[in-house]
Amino acid sequence: MPPLYLSPHHPPAPVLDLNGHPPRVVLDTVVVASALVFGGSTAGRLRRAWRQGFCRPMVCHQTLFALAHHLGQSQLGFTLAEQQQMLGEYLPYVLKVRVASGANPAEVGPAGLAFVQLAMAGQAHVLVTSDPSLLAMAERLPFAVLALEPFLHLLRGSPIDPVPLRSPTRQRR
Repeated sequence: MPPLYLSPHHPPAPVLDLNGHPPRVVLDTVVVASALVFGGSTAGRLRRAWRQGFCRPMVCHQTLFALAHHLGQSQLGFTLAEQQQMLGEYLPYVLKVRVASGANPAEVGPAGLAFVQLAMAGQAHVLVTSDPSLLAMAERLPFAVLALEPFLHLLRGSPIDPVPLRSPTRQRR
């Protein structure tokens, strides 16, 4: 598959060529936590994208643990119930991916390694990150690496048929 976005210096392709299917994405911990914790138009657009099926976020054991740990940091001041509520706004919409230990891209630092491994194991189309070192590696990875705004712009310009993530429940008579 050709890259969807070559580097931070190249504009994103106007259309994701996925036959209308939502892209599989890895959202780094900071991106997800910001979307869950903060309001605002960007956070709201990302939350709507995963809720309405315009993208399929992926998690693995390690990235899920990192997100839960991030939300539980004492400086954020969230109670356990608040942390669980935030995770409950995200986890029903994710694809769970098993990541085998081993294949470690040499150029990736420890902070971004779990996200790159997840993207490779889940055959992600896009890794969305705020980490400058991951953004700088975009040309060397087999998937697109984008900051949040360019990713949302890419979604907006793509003909995606949202996939309902839960089948409607049947009403019993």
